[in-house]
Amino acid sequence: MIHKYKFLLLLIFAYSVFFSQQKDYSFGYRLEYTPDSTDILNTKVEDFTLFIDKGKSYFVSDNFLKRDSILKSLEKSQNFNFTFLKTPNTRFKSVIIKENTNISFYDNVLKYYFSYQENTKFAWNIFPDKQKIGEYNVQKATTEYGGRKWTAWFTTDLPYQDGPYKFGGLPGLIVSIEDINNNYRYELISIKKKSLPENVIFTEKYLKQHKEISKEDYIKTMKNINDNMINEAASNGLTISPESMEQVKKNLSKRNNPIELK
Repeated sequence: MIHKYKFLLLLIFAYSVFFSQQKDYSFGYRLEYTPDSTDILNTKVEDFTLFIDKGKSYFVSDNFLKRDSILKSLEKSQNFNFTFLKTPNTRFKSVIIKENTNISFYDNVLKYYFSYQENTKFAWNIFPDKQKIGEYNVQKATTEYGGRKWTAWFTTDLPYQDGPYKFGGLPGLIVSIEDINNNYRYELISIKKKSLPENVIFTEKYLKQHKEISKEDYIKTMKNINDNMINEAASNGLTISPESMEQVKKNLSKRNNPIELK
């Protein structure tokens, strides 16, 4: 009995040590999405990272992270160079911070910075269906969120209960998730031993500059900005030549398929 007790203590200790190291890991996800619902063959791809640190998780576009790092280094050097012209472009300038069921969403477009709080308990339906994705044993689950129906495959091979974007709450890590119309699909592509980087976008100063509003007001405001993007761009000092106007309008009209429909 004593030997069993010692073994149990050792097991608990090892398990605790392992979990205490979770903050040092990051998970890379690749998003394949269709920005234009009228052109389903035109898909885009962008990579994201999920950082787990001190009981919270942070989800952000890799291009947004790189852009932030470049601008930070330029600010420190106080010298303009052509590196600025090579900053990666992204449509995803949001930072999503999750803590249990609490979600803090921060977004930036042009000169506007908005944030909202959301308490989301996903109503998952877990099925007995199982398969293998890469090296992980996964199980099927479905839910509805943002006006879309989603199918996820999660694994209990890893001691994490999280996932890309706002998704979480399953008894394992989401390896793959997509909506039933195949407009948005996230897939786990890497796991690295990496802690939360010291980027400006994770600092309290940056996050506090976002104006907190309700999610409903955020959706309405973003729609208004997008509908009037040309005028908004002009007010930000961006001039569009008359010969380019029609093409700009055409490009903007193709951004009609957001990940959350409501």
